[in-house]
Amino acid sequence: MNLALRLLVACLVITAPTVLYLGLLRGLEKMRDDALLLALAERDDAPRDVSSAAAEALDKPPIRADGRGPNATDDPVPTVDAFVCSACGESNMSGAKYCRECLGELNR
Repeated sequence: MNLALRLLVACLVITAPTVLYLGLLRGLEKMRDDALLLALAERDDAPRDVSSAAAEALDKPPIRADGRGPNATDDPVPTVDAFVCSACGESNMSGAKYCRECLGELNR
């Protein structure tokens, strides 16, 4: 019983920060008020930096954690030192041993 309790506490301690962070991100996304940002961008009496920041926030797509752009199908531009998988043609980071798409071993 004592071991099970310790394992349960360890799981909570490990997963709780991640769950809380993801909840915070989702909550902030739901709280974004595009109508308010649009009104701030169009106001004449608002300070210039506030209205320009609001207009810039409206033009930006949602932030992705992997930094690849708004669409999941966006492929990063392959660089000279990138490895291309001979099996599927996917470009991989330099120094990679396995393909990120098909998990096949990369020939160097």
